Amino acid sequence: MPILVNTLNYHDGSSTESKTLDETYAALKERNDVNAFVGISDPTNDDMHALTSHFGMNELAVEDSTEGHQRAKLDRYGHTYFLVLRPAVYLDKEEEIHFGEIHLFMGENFMVAIVKDYLRKESNVKALLEDIASKMENLKTPWDMVHAALDSVVDRYFPVVEGLENDSDEIEDALFSPMTTDTAGVSQRIYALLNEIADFKRACKPLLGMLDTLMERIRATADTDNPEDKQEAIHDVRQFRDVKDHAIQINDRIDDLRSTLQNALEVNSILVAEQQNDDMKRISAWAAILVAPTIIGSIYGMNFENMPELQWPWGYPASLLLMVAVSTILYLVFKRKNWM
Repeated sequence: MPILVNTLNYHDGSSTESKTLDETYAALKERNDVNAFVGISDPTNDDMHALTSHFGMNELAVEDSTEGHQRAKLDRYGHTYFLVLRPAVYLDKEEEIHFGEIHLFMGENFMVAIVKDYLRKESNVKALLEDIASKMENLKTPWDMVHAALDSVVDRYFPVVEGLENDSDEIEDALFSPMTTDTAGVSQRIYALLNEIADFKRACKPLLGMLDTLMERIRATADTDNPEDKQEAIHDVRQFRDVKDHAIQINDRIDDLRSTLQNALEVNSILVAEQQNDDMKRISAWAAILVAPTIIGSIYGMNFENMPELQWPWGYPASLLLMVAVSTILYLVFKRKNWM
């Protein structure tokens, strides 16, 4: 089981690394002034069984975590909570978003973070977990651990939004660029980006409800008769409110992006229709120009004995001149109407 982060955080602000889960569990039993954070990557079923026996995690939550492919959610099981977060990374080269899963098991004095991401490098997973752990200094309540995890994941959403916004700007530039001829390619790129945004929205939107639920829970469990407990609750709620503000910003920017791309898709459809209309005008104009000499040639090709100018020596050059004149006149007329 690749344990990437295993730390003990004491209420006095100090922290220490724990070598084994047994050492972590023993510290939690012996002392009341310690919180434990364990970060693990892609555990097996046996690993999950060991974690369950150490920390007493709920079996239903463990089953969901083992199966994976969970939506972002928050479930409560007695005094423990199970959170599913969907961290995201924007891949510049591929111009797409890569999603992972973080399953958080939070108890009264511990948090277990399980990262399920088979595509991400172990070094990147460790960096993510260490970022969460670094925000857990001076922890006093379990809510601080949840806040640290949520804050880290939400902060990492901002570069993803910026990457999507850059893609949107590139699409707008391509829409109105005179050099762009592949309108079908632009439509495909817009549609693909809209799908990326829909997936990103499914990862971000549940955070708002989760944060509201957590803040309500903090208020409900706070002892209002105890001034110190009341101040801690106020502090915790403010922390979660700050994360919610960031989550609202992310969701608003995603909604703006989706509206912009939907408008871009409509504009692209209009541009395609206009281009097709221009093409039809050119085809119709050339067809009319070619019809004129065809009519003249067909009339004088009927070979009746009594036809005007049939025996005239200048009849043939005159008919050719008439064809050229009529075609030229039609060309100038269509050119003036911008059909050519």
